[in-house]
Amino acid sequence: MAAPVPAPSSTAQPVHHNGFDALRIAAASAVIFSHHFHITGTRPPSWLHSDMVGGVAVMTFFSISGFLVTLSWMREPHVLPFIAKRLLRLWPGMLVAVMAGVLLFGPAFTTLPLREFWLHPQTLEHWLNLLLVKDYAFMPGVFSSNPLPGLMNGPLWTIPMEFMCYAVLAALGCMGLLRSRMLASAVIAAYMVFFLTQRNADVTGTMFHWFEYPAYFAYGGLIALFRKPFAANGGTLLLVLAPLAALLFFGAKLEHSAGLLLLPPLLVYLGSLRSRVFSGLRRLGDPSYGVYVLGCPIQQAVQALGPELAFTSSLVLAWVLALAAGYASWHLVESPVLRFKRVVSQP
Repeated sequence: MAAPVPAPSSTAQPVHHNGFDALRIAAASAVIFSHHFHITGTRPPSWLHSDMVGGVAVMTFFSISGFLVTLSWMREPHVLPFIAKRLLRLWPGMLVAVMAGVLLFGPAFTTLPLREFWLHPQTLEHWLNLLLVKDYAFMPGVFSSNPLPGLMNGPLWTIPMEFMCYAVLAALGCMGLLRSRMLASAVIAAYMVFFLTQRNADVTGTMFHWFEYPAYFAYGGLIALFRKPFAANGGTLLLVLAPLAALLFFGAKLEHSAGLLLLPPLLVYLGSLRSRVFSGLRRLGDPSYGVYVLGCPIQQAVQALGPELAFTSSLVLAWVLALAAGYASWHLVESPVLRFKRVVSQP
């Protein structure tokens, strides 16, 4: 008989004063770094796999999200409050990004007359990003002299994938599959086996991001189901997994499998560490989502206004501006809206 999941009060307390904010900010910054080579048309050094840096950053987001969002369901296993809370987290930041594209960066950097720009099908489609089901990254006539002309906001393509993971988790919860650790673990294990054998780039030679990133989310969710044992034994587990991952990565050349084996537990372990530095960072707010969804248009604008800038100067300027925009989005929009979580929670 499957062991029941203990009551939420004993296993799924909110995670405070930890390193998850720091990890998310680092991941968003890594996305800025990775994309800047493409945006500036700069070839990275031969030793640097810049796209891998960006990929690991997105894996970081999905691993942490899978852990924290599963804990959220365990605290309050009710579908409507759960979905409402997820929308309160995703939608306001997306609204800021869409409005910035349509009302600020687009008009400032398009070659079209404003009326034609605002009525263009691509501009009208950009508003559909608010539905969180498909990304619309390009806008008419923008950044026409840049190495990536027409691109307004490339990273938005992962947001529908994130929302899909939320929806699947809610569906599993509604079916009662999350009431038992063993049953939930079996479902996650089945998906992981499917991914590793059928959609894994190590096996197929092709990247299937819509299966890969949810695998990281699922792994984070699995750790959440066993949060207390992981908290007690996570360090020991990593001492076992790290050499196995190294053997897979360097010996068997199974880089993607190695990453999936090690990255989620390492991130949850690091994010769960407590430090005064992390507490201070948390008080400043969480700009990571804003950096992620506003970074690309800011980078494109920096490139358009300063194409002669050296790569490092351009990168630092874009990152500082994106960080400032991320904090502004958090304090002016995202954080105030998140206060409504109390309203949508079940009594």
